[in-house]
Amino acid sequence: MFYYDVYPKVVPADEVSEIRIRPRYGHAAFHPEREMKVTHSPYDRTSPLKEIPWRMDGETLVFELLFESEQEHCITVEETTPKGGVRKIGFRLYSLEPDWYALRPFKGDIHLHSTRSDGSEEGRYIAARYREAGFDFMALTDHRLYEPSVEVRDYWKEINPDFKLFPGEEVHSPDNLVHIVNFGGSRSVNALYREDEEKYRKEVAAIAESIPDKIPGKDYFPVAASEWVFGKIREAGGLAVFCHPYWNVAAGNVNPEWVNDEILRRRKFDAYEVIGGFYRWQYHSNNLQVVRYYEEQAKGNVFPVVGVSDCHGVDSFPFDPGVSRQGRMTSDSSDGDLFDWYYTIVLAEECELPSLIANVKKCNSMGVCAPSGERPELFGSFRAVRYGHFLLRDYFPQLRDFAAVEGLLMQHHLAGTDSRAALEAVRGRTQEYRELSFKR
Repeated sequence: MFYYDVYPKVVPADEVSEIRIRPRYGHAAFHPEREMKVTHSPYDRTSPLKEIPWRMDGETLVFELLFESEQEHCITVEETTPKGGVRKIGFRLYSLEPDWYALRPFKGDIHLHSTRSDGSEEGRYIAARYREAGFDFMALTDHRLYEPSVEVRDYWKEINPDFKLFPGEEVHSPDNLVHIVNFGGSRSVNALYREDEEKYRKEVAAIAESIPDKIPGKDYFPVAASEWVFGKIREAGGLAVFCHPYWNVAAGNVNPEWVNDEILRRRKFDAYEVIGGFYRWQYHSNNLQVVRYYEEQAKGNVFPVVGVSDCHGVDSFPFDPGVSRQGRMTSDSSDGDLFDWYYTIVLAEECELPSLIANVKKCNSMGVCAPSGERPELFGSFRAVRYGHFLLRDYFPQLRDFAAVEGLLMQHHLAGTDSRAALEAVRGRTQEYRELSFKR
């Protein structure tokens, strides 16, 4: 629980900003009648620790400060206690250069599955659980199926428009082992090859024929088929995501390494799954994807990244043999493995499809790896990761508090309690929090 409202949390770099810190509860109140001081320490130590002037506006602590350069800042409030001790309270803020200060952070997952393919829950319920977990956007991407994502989007768009749901699918083109996500495309790419497979094969053959510098003796069908899919997704206005290149099964890596090499070399995809939906025992897959990403960057092959859960179940009902003599499933669920373990943070002007896709393509995104609440690891540019850690500690947790109310109401609505009025009553709270966090 957060004891204070701190607004704004993010400020323009190299400008003076006013910060307001309001206690939310009586036990968190400031006591200006006692000896109290406020100090500032920048992360990069661009200036020494210094005491700054402050004032009280009712119960709210107010101060103005020049926030130098793009970095994190620590504000410490110290006040004496009635027994002569010192109470210390710390707050973190972040200053951004103009290009990123104009953007807002959004948490999303664009690779997950429902009962319409091989998942465990229906799409409408999955959406409610994702909102409860603090997600700003989501795309259902069932195997070979586009329609489920549209149905989920259409069901919730009037009931809770604050949670953004976008169309998607996982594309499995014929005779191609490479998996590709169509995020946000206006039509199904799976449907295209089903409607006319002969045309698909002719077009793939033409792409394969046109590829220069081929490795002798290799059948370039999977490379060309992948590029056909990438192209069709872009034609539909979607984001073409190269999925889990190091997904390993018992028989070995699903994608032959030379195929990964050629797809990365030719770079016809829009984004790379730097973090994918792997269980703990599959740790090596994400490790390889991350190392390969940074190795490609070092060679000058720069491309955008996303993190995804590839979640097939948001809930888990553990089997507990101690519940009864016969043993049965417990009635209380816990979060399913992969759910909210891996996801993407996108910095964009707004949480709308064109802005999200455009900013992923600009590399204004990062993949997050945080299995079951473990310490988070972020992947992307150094600038993005440094900012991302601040967001995970000091921005997204409070946003999740607001979004969780909506997610629970969405679940009650699905369970038979009409929650439209209640959702209307809390509408706009996440957007208000977002803007207050950046407001000058």
